[in-house]
Amino acid sequence: MALAEAAVEGVELENFNKQIPDLIYSGKTLYNKFKSGAKTYPTANVTQRPSTTAGTMSSRPAFVVPMRIQSGAAITQGTGDGDSLGRGSGSLWISGDIAPIFLFSACEITYLARMATDGPKRALVSVRAQELKNSLDSYLRGMEALFQGDASGTLDQIPTTAVVSSNSGTGAQTSYISGMNNANQFQDQQVIQVFPSIGGTTRGTATISYVDGVTNTLYFSTVLPSTGGATAVGDYLMVNGTSATSVGSANSSIAGIKTYQTNSTTGNVLGINRANYPSRLSTPNINLQGNFVSPSVPFRANILIDRALGPDTEEAESLTWYTGPDQELAINNLFQNVVIANMQEVKGENSLDMVKKYMPKTFGGRELLIGYNATPGRIDGLTFATWGIAEMKEPSLYDFGNGVTTMPVVDTATGGYLTSSIFYYNAALNLFNSNMRSGVYVSSCGIPSI
Repeated sequence: MALAEAAVEGVELENFNKQIPDLIYSGKTLYNKFKSGAKTYPTANVTQRPSTTAGTMSSRPAFVVPMRIQSGAAITQGTGDGDSLGRGSGSLWISGDIAPIFLFSACEITYLARMATDGPKRALVSVRAQELKNSLDSYLRGMEALFQGDASGTLDQIPTTAVVSSNSGTGAQTSYISGMNNANQFQDQQVIQVFPSIGGTTRGTATISYVDGVTNTLYFSTVLPSTGGATAVGDYLMVNGTSATSVGSANSSIAGIKTYQTNSTTGNVLGINRANYPSRLSTPNINLQGNFVSPSVPFRANILIDRALGPDTEEAESLTWYTGPDQELAINNLFQNVVIANMQEVKGENSLDMVKKYMPKTFGGRELLIGYNATPGRIDGLTFATWGIAEMKEPSLYDFGNGVTTMPVVDTATGGYLTSSIFYYNAALNLFNSNMRSGVYVSSCGIPSI
């Protein structure tokens, strides 16, 4: 009887592909741009001091953003024949304030996992060393998502066209939401809160198992929360830990680009009531009403900014377009026929490749920055010179004291310790924009099929 392969499996050597692919989405485009294009200012936290009322305390802001918001000394006309010159006026300066928001992420590794991957003879990678890098990357992706927001902690709102299915499966597919606006706003193994409305009462939390950015689907390992009603279209999915008191409320969460890039004249920004200063704390808007972007959009944007600040303003010269891949494709489609027409003049015997390798890097002569966390159907013109980061703690490993960054995990059942260790990445920071009229945003853009 022949010696079959099954008889020698016990002495066969295993071989592995030494290139380990990473199947997880990674993106931190906007965060990196803010770090390089905007200024970072050190700041403390909000503190208390005695107020004018005996026995009471008042808050002292952590970071103050001053601005000249109203001009004065306006022109008037007279006869010069002994009439009154009139009373005078002057400029008005005000200041807003902002506080740093604390952000954390944790990575926990068991003792066996560390020992089993310690050294090249045991594993292809050292799990702890690799997870230090992976965890930082994941942490920055989470910050990138919040940098898109409106200070409420909202990551996305479930569209009316989405399919919400709770407790319809098992394991990693216990529940799912398909048809999100941008699933890349979320992360694998992320705990999120669900709110029926901004300022409402939370329905509870759910744990995402996998994020599919291709089909814009979120898979959950838990049942979707149902306090006050089942999770449904129109609900808001928010970062865990936010208070969700109101859209744009001061210090509820990271004040992202939608906090400042809005045409609203109501609500608060930097703790200032917009209604008290009509238009001065608003950003010009071009609403395309579902139409595709056109070549005139950059010129329309220039005109709106010049109307707001005058043609001599310097800040707007550094305007950068920030958008997602959907509008990158729409902008590319504007020029594709021109590229084809120009290339038809090239002589040769072979058919020409009518498609360039990459899409445009500029739009209207300005840098075109593409972020896969950006809101579909929206293009933001950002003047990074007027933006800043108020930073109390830069993203780094959490220090438990005396340089210790890893701690054992307490067993709450026995009071002892688990055979696991944990480390955290943390930061305390926030974004601000001192001149909201120097930017522009294009909304309700047509989205090409992808």
